[in-house]
Amino acid sequence: MVEIAANKKRLMKKTILILMAFATMLVGCKKVEVKYTYSPTEPRAGQLVKFSNQSSAGESWNWDFGDNNYSILKNPSHTFKKPGTYIVTLTVDSAKYNTCSHVVTVYDTIPTFVVSTDSICHYTDVTLTANVYNPFGYTLSYDWDLPKDCEITSGSTTSKAIIAHFKTYSKSPNDSLQIGLTITQNGKTFNRIRKFIVHKTAAPSIIMQKTDKTVLSQHMINGYIEDPTAGDSEDAAMLELSSDTVVVFNGVTFHTSQMQDIFPGLSIKRMQIDVVTQKWYISTDEGLFVANFDGQYIVSVDTDAIGAICIDNMRNRLYWASNSGLKAMPLVKSKNNLFATTPELYNTISDIDRIVVNNNLK
Repeated sequence: MVEIAANKKRLMKKTILILMAFATMLVGCKKVEVKYTYSPTEPRAGQLVKFSNQSSAGESWNWDFGDNNYSILKNPSHTFKKPGTYIVTLTVDSAKYNTCSHVVTVYDTIPTFVVSTDSICHYTDVTLTANVYNPFGYTLSYDWDLPKDCEITSGSTTSKAIIAHFKTYSKSPNDSLQIGLTITQNGKTFNRIRKFIVHKTAAPSIIMQKTDKTVLSQHMINGYIEDPTAGDSEDAAMLELSSDTVVVFNGVTFHTSQMQDIFPGLSIKRMQIDVVTQKWYISTDEGLFVANFDGQYIVSVDTDAIGAICIDNMRNRLYWASNSGLKAMPLVKSKNNLFATTPELYNTISDIDRIVVNNNLK
């Protein structure tokens, strides 16, 4: 009897162990609801895709991205290098039945172009750069389509990046200027068009009066010279206040007739004095000359000069009218009036009678 009882006890213990092992196996095989999301939902080649594990449980995670890349992170990120269709599978706790798969479609990267600034002003250089994802070194070509008032200062219409400026500005919010770019990549052509509002750049201007009394205004913007436009009443009023036939210096009024005594060899038509360096600029039948205040060191500036002269001390510039048009150069500083600067042609207006600089920004 004692032996029978002992056998029953051993059998019961063994049964309990078997039941416990079975229960443990059942717990270990508990099915987990596996699911995940990803963003963006329409990724492009080269774009980072973030995967979010939203499974109901789990202690380990195995991701297969379908492109021979894997991860054991709970919430990984992945970049697909090529466009195509990929089956992305998440397995939780290494159980074959704890899986979830989605078909992820990866699209071609769309080539485009970027601009170096959010606010474009006319006659202000901006950089335009093609933006192309090209990890496999495909042959690329570029063809920029620029409006007629857009001028390239660096690069060409076939360059990946160009520096350019607009020579005009938007007259209203609806008056946008358009830039296009055609990119050819691996035989495929992509056309991109962007529209921009170009703001007016405030700048000083040169006011000119022609021999027929027509008033013109020409902006000096960031080193560029805007095409002359019709002047306004303010411009005309400034011309009335200016004079290059009568000069007042240190309370003394100088007329052209008086200057003939200082420069007897010159047939003076117009004259101006740089009050900072005390140098005369004299327009004659023989051209434009510079001389010291006492009449010494008379040096020819331009044999093409015809009359009107203007001195701009604020910008250290001398302007004068010539048969070729309006010219300019830095003011002469040397004692002997020698200079090495080549005059710059601002426009080709050949009948300018008077000049004044308006330093009020407008």
